[in-house]
Amino acid sequence: MKYRTIGTGPHSRRVSVLALGAMLFGSTTDEKTSFAVLDRYVEAGGNFIDTSDNYAFWTDGGQGGQSEELLGRWRRSRGAGDEIVVATKLGARPLAPGTSYTDNPEGLSAKVIREASERSRMGVPPARA
Repeated sequence: MKYRTIGTGPHSRRVSVLALGAMLFGSTTDEKTSFAVLDRYVEAGGNFIDTSDNYAFWTDGGQGGQSEELLGRWRRSRGAGDEIVVATKLGARPLAPGTSYTDNPEGLSAKVIREASERSRMGVPPARA
C-alpha cells in the first residue's frame, strides 16, 4: 500500500492512497459483509475510510448515519483507534425522516459541525427527529 501525508503540523496524518468508500455499509450492505470488507482493507494496509452522516437516508426513509454507526461498531469491536482515519462529510443530513437534504438539510452552523464531527468520530447515531 502506498501512503500520503495530508494536513500540516501536529494534525497531519499519513493515510493510504486508496480510500475505502463506506456509503452503503450498514444499510444495503449488511454488517457481516461490511465488517469482512473493512477487515480485508485494513489487512491490505488501508487506513483511510470515507463516509458521510447522511449515508444512506434514501434507503429506508430515514435520516442517514447507518454507515458511521457501523464504522463505530467495527472500530470498537476491533479495538481500532486513531490509526484508522475516517473522512466524513456533514451538513446534508435531513432534519426529519423521509425528507431530503435538498429541502430539509441539517446545515453547517458551528453547533452542527461540532456535534456531527463528534458523532462521526464516535460512530454513534444522531438524535432522531
